[in-house]
Amino acid sequence: MIDKLKNEIIKNSKILTSAGFNIGSEGNLSIKVKDKIIITPSGINYEDLNINKISEVDLDGYQINNNKPSSEIKMHIQIYKSRKEINSIVHCHSVWASIISCLRETITSFHYMVAEFGGDDIKCSKYATFGSLELAKYIVQASTKRKGCLIANHGQVCFGKNIKEALNLSFALEKLSKEFYFCLISGKLKKISKSKMKEAISLFGKYKSMY
Repeated sequence: MIDKLKNEIIKNSKILTSAGFNIGSEGNLSIKVKDKIIITPSGINYEDLNINKISEVDLDGYQINNNKPSSEIKMHIQIYKSRKEINSIVHCHSVWASIISCLRETITSFHYMVAEFGGDDIKCSKYATFGSLELAKYIVQASTKRKGCLIANHGQVCFGKNIKEALNLSFALEKLSKEFYFCLISGKLKKISKSKMKEAISLFGKYKSMY
């Protein structure tokens, strides 16, 4: 089972690279299996990954095998510890999400698809150095009751009950970020009302079996 999940991480890492969301060893992906996290390793290009290079750590960050985990392991640990329903995390540096993160903007209810993330907005975390516990805590705070967030001056992170959901959300966030940017600079952005967004959030909740 573990080898199968490691292959899923490799496959989805390469999807992100092919889409231009990450270059080289940028970003990171993980899957939680009971009290273990399997995660992309530090400093290895996705094209060079194989199951023998995927890192394994416990929920306190102690290495189980000899592969050094991604520098963002603290972020993954903090998300998993704070959100028991989450089993997979995808972090990437996609262009449009990174642009909005550099503006440190919250993506507002300009589009009903924002509701797919669990609320009427998608927040941007505060800035902290990559790989730090401080940043990990800011991300947990920004993504409360959401399935992802922007990371200030950095990129995006999405999560779900499996890697398919987390990956699909990362693509959805990139698309929303691009649309939001152009609406923002037009100066004519119109937000959906809270009541209508509440309806959309409820409907997305009923579709949770889609993954």
